[in-house]
Amino acid sequence: MLTPRSQMKRQQILDAATKLFIQHGYAITMDSIAVEANVSKQTVYAHFKTKDELFETCIRAKCMESQCEEILLNDDRDIRTVLCEFAKRFQDILLSEEAIVTYRTAIRQLETHPDLAKVYVSAGPQTTIAMLAEYLTAKQALGEITFSISAKDAAMQLLLMFHGRIAFLAQLGQPCDMSSQENEAYIESCVDLFLNGYSVKK
Repeated sequence: MLTPRSQMKRQQILDAATKLFIQHGYAITMDSIAVEANVSKQTVYAHFKTKDELFETCIRAKCMESQCEEILLNDDRDIRTVLCEFAKRFQDILLSEEAIVTYRTAIRQLETHPDLAKVYVSAGPQTTIAMLAEYLTAKQALGEITFSISAKDAAMQLLLMFHGRIAFLAQLGQPCDMSSQENEAYIESCVDLFLNGYSVKK
């Protein structure tokens, strides 16, 4: 178990590495990270054996910061209201600087370090998919909705719809001409389309 001082050093290293990875990509050296963190190179290696391990830890930390923390199962309001509000929170996360930078960083290293994309998917999207799938499964058990595919696939289907033009363009660094009202209408139409498609036939 790390001492408070050791934990502080580890966090300094993570903060410095994240900053440099974002600014310069994977090409930065452990020496540069040590200088930025104001620690010795030996201290960096004491906490992280390789640059790959340090980079993966940074990616995981950023994904954890960006993911949806709300537990949907705790929300007993009607399914349409819950999904619409969840969609807005989800889009806010996708549009945050941290989420966009983390995504771009993982993509930038795809050819040289393909395993980092797996880390990104595991720490970020898969967590959100699992949470939404759990909620949808519970609603299906209550007879409020029925799926012709797995709840996990249905969750992925809905999340991809929620991305929309606004998140797609933001990840590419392009402006979007949608107003907040237009985007809200888009989200509601996604939820309505989803619920109508998987409605329980009377």
